[in-house]
Amino acid sequence: MTQSRDRRGLLSERIAEELQREILHDGLVPNMRLPTELDLTERYGVSRTVVREAAKILVQRGLVTVAPGRGMVVAEFDGAHIAEQFSVLMRASAGTFEHLLDLRLAVEVQVATSAARNADEVALKRLEASLAAAEDVLAAEGPIDSDAYLDADMNFHEALAVASGNPFFDLVCRPINTFLRSHYLQRESYPSDPVRTLEEHREILDALRRGDTFGARQATEEHLRRLLRKWRTPQPSAPPSVRVLNRQNTRLAAKSAAVDPTTSQEG
Repeated sequence: MTQSRDRRGLLSERIAEELQREILHDGLVPNMRLPTELDLTERYGVSRTVVREAAKILVQRGLVTVAPGRGMVVAEFDGAHIAEQFSVLMRASAGTFEHLLDLRLAVEVQVATSAARNADEVALKRLEASLAAAEDVLAAEGPIDSDAYLDADMNFHEALAVASGNPFFDLVCRPINTFLRSHYLQRESYPSDPVRTLEEHREILDALRRGDTFGARQATEEHLRRLLRKWRTPQPSAPPSVRVLNRQNTRLAAKSAAVDPTTSQEG
């Protein structure tokens, strides 16, 4: 029985790999229909169970979707599935928040350099819109709306990755920014220096508009190093891992939702 399952699994993997090659060869055409279950059983001389397991593998990889009456079709592949898997692994990691900021520094400095070379007008307008949103938050009367400012802040960094013109930067930066959104949302000290952050973002955007790769790189590095100094855990206490921070964020979010005075029940 075990040998039969192992053989079936190997067949499913082989079929999934061959179908994946066909999908990639055709250029990931969204909604393109793949051969039917019956066609595949005849092509490979295997059972429907083997074909269905191969389909599950491709679904898990984010390459296809399976719908009743349509069978397997190529998914709208934008890398979100890979980014989500990376995000899950990152949240379970024993690495610290400082490690994550180190990674962000290493990646985003090069992101900004590429953006200075490749950003088009659409990308620049998106970055400008994030700065305008942050300015509106700071201009409003009363306490700073930290949620709105966080959106503007993170939108800038997400737009910067897109502006680089390198889709792999977007794939790497997306889960980092997703975690940072959830982490900062639970920090009472955020934002600590929003005016300075906005000024630094403006310097980065100005360098992009000039096509100044060195200026963009320098402005981004100075901005991220300042943040790294700010969030660095004082020694000698050991910094918590990202896994521990994620647990803390989850508990804080649940506690906040439980005491939210705007939440009401209608009877």
